[in-house]
Amino acid sequence: MIGNLLLHFIWNVIIAAGFISCVAMAARIWFHFPDRTKDDVVDFLVHIDLEKAETLLDPIAENSLRRTLSPAEFCILQRKRIHLYIEFLQRMSHNAAILVQWGNLEAQRSHERTAQLAHELQQEAVKVRAYSLLALMKLRFWLLIRLGSWYMLPTPSLSELRGIYGIEGLDAYDRLKTVASSLFVGHEKFEELLQNL
Repeated sequence: MIGNLLLHFIWNVIIAAGFISCVAMAARIWFHFPDRTKDDVVDFLVHIDLEKAETLLDPIAENSLRRTLSPAEFCILQRKRIHLYIEFLQRMSHNAAILVQWGNLEAQRSHERTAQLAHELQQEAVKVRAYSLLALMKLRFWLLIRLGSWYMLPTPSLSELRGIYGIEGLDAYDRLKTVASSLFVGHEKFEELLQNL
């Protein structure tokens, strides 16, 4: 009896997962943005203050805050800093996704130099996406285990997130900006691209 119920439950989970994946695929196809051209890219990018992001990850600044504030004050401030870095990571991930879509279109060009830059853009964008998604998972886990306060656990350190699995996040984003600007040279919205990235 219990075996039949378990089998029935597993079968329902498999059917539900299949249905949800089909709906997600259909939605992706239906709502997918058409190929992004140079004219489309700039308007969809979201500005990131990389200096502020760098400050959030600075171990010296973080240790200074940890020393000067009480544990309770530092805990509250660190939570705000984590939420701010989550915002930066979401923007990095968003911009990398936009640039991958544009890179996919540019990689099909017959001009060899353009195709080469497009492939570099895709590689750097994938690194940025991987870094930002892994860092987001880690930060959200930190927020999840908080359970009211971090007084019993050591307060997490943002400086630990400078690099994840060998990807230095802000350096990768800086390289992404450099490759994107190289591919964008000569376009009328070049300055706007640099501002939005």
